[in-house]
Amino acid sequence: MLTALNTQTRHGEVCPLDTTLKVITGKWKSIILCRLMKQELRYSELLRTLPGCTRRMLSLQLSQLEADHIIQKEVDPTYTPIKTSYHLTELGQSLVPIIQAMDQWGAQYIKTLERTTD
Repeated sequence: MLTALNTQTRHGEVCPLDTTLKVITGKWKSIILCRLMKQELRYSELLRTLPGCTRRMLSLQLSQLEADHIIQKEVDPTYTPIKTSYHLTELGQSLVPIIQAMDQWGAQYIKTLERTTD
């Protein structure tokens, strides 16, 4: 599977901003990351918190985040059924302040637009 680093050369060079956006862009990636910023979650727990997300889509998004070393999958075969859970890696944890800053910027942007369109 290609990682964000190998796929972000549309300008003829690796662009750090495009790479960051590729890592976090995806229909469900941002909300998955927000969920995992708070705690480790099992696959079924994640799926339950994402209304409208199919099992296939969740698996795809998790696989991409795992390939980009943002999350880590833990499998515990001592449970029946096997317990599969996900958590942020150290690299994933380093994204937390960036995601929080983007969230704050988005909230301010929405407020500003709401004021100007009233």
